[in-house]
Amino acid sequence: MVYPWQCDLMGHLATQNYMRIFDDATYHLLARIGCVLSRMQHTRLGWADVSHHVEYRKEILPGDLLVAMSSIIGLGRTSLKYRTRLLRADGDSAECAVLTGVAVHFDLEKRIAIEVPPDPRARAQALLDETTPDL
Repeated sequence: MVYPWQCDLMGHLATQNYMRIFDDATYHLLARIGCVLSRMQHTRLGWADVSHHVEYRKEILPGDLLVAMSSIIGLGRTSLKYRTRLLRADGDSAECAVLTGVAVHFDLEKRIAIEVPPDPRARAQALLDETTPDL
């Protein structure tokens, strides 16, 4: 739900609040491959976003109800490429914004990229296999 206080002087969702929604959606996607934040803090392994490309397609206004849909669209040795689409859940169901990002598996102590472990890799591959080609 978009609240008036999340909007800028132009009357639509402020950029900083798009990023909050996209960031929350990324944690849900990582949890789907077994990388749950509470466990990552104990292992000192995590993920670092290294790239974002955002397309703003339709204005998001106060009162809009949103759904974030994430998918994995690429998988590398140390990284995954993902897409999150913000859809208006009520009314026209418009695709309002799309973020394409790259996240790198990260050693939080050494501050370096590391290989994606076998179990999360297999889960990510399964999600990649079920993802439709680029829109």
